[in-house]
Amino acid sequence: MAKTLFAFHVFLSLAFFSLLHPVSCDFGPITGDDAKFCQGDLHVIYPSLGDVSCVYVPYCFEYAQCLRKVLGSPWIRYPCAKPEELYTLIMVDPDAPSRSNPIHRFWRHWLVTDIPGDVLLRGKGVTRTVASPYYPPSPPPHSGYHRYQFLLYIQNPAISPSLNHSERALGPWDVYAFAHRSRLKDPVATTQFMTRNPRM
Repeated sequence: MAKTLFAFHVFLSLAFFSLLHPVSCDFGPITGDDAKFCQGDLHVIYPSLGDVSCVYVPYCFEYAQCLRKVLGSPWIRYPCAKPEELYTLIMVDPDAPSRSNPIHRFWRHWLVTDIPGDVLLRGKGVTRTVASPYYPPSPPPHSGYHRYQFLLYIQNPAISPSLNHSERALGPWDVYAFAHRSRLKDPVATTQFMTRNPRM
């Protein structure tokens, strides 16, 4: 009888806690000013999670943990790609180590160049000239939500973009200086997803 009563109290406590602290497991859309970054119909697709373009990746069901530990690089789909063009894809975290103190801004997570347009039309993996290997999202504990931004550029036909020797190590990176040096014009499409470490 005592065990049953104890179990009932635990159940009531958990139910009351969940009412006060509801957890959504939906991939909620990014809203407000952050949503303005998502332009040009660029899709970032993790096969086990789906399209994470312009959404919050929830931290229930170990979604965020999968991003950090299990999944490889996402598929990239750009339905407006021109088959005759080559593209450069950049993935960065502008919120390293935190959005309130981004002293390592534009931490590079991925850089792929010389991507044929037809690869982007198919929406599968992009493994052309990998100038910087994929580094999964790994926001530090207690640093809040991080934006993981993807920028897609049409390459200048005369240049295959590459990193300088000083840029090869991961760390703070001037993505705009790289684009200028590589004669990349404004991105043709951009998107992002947001996630955080489960340890808030």
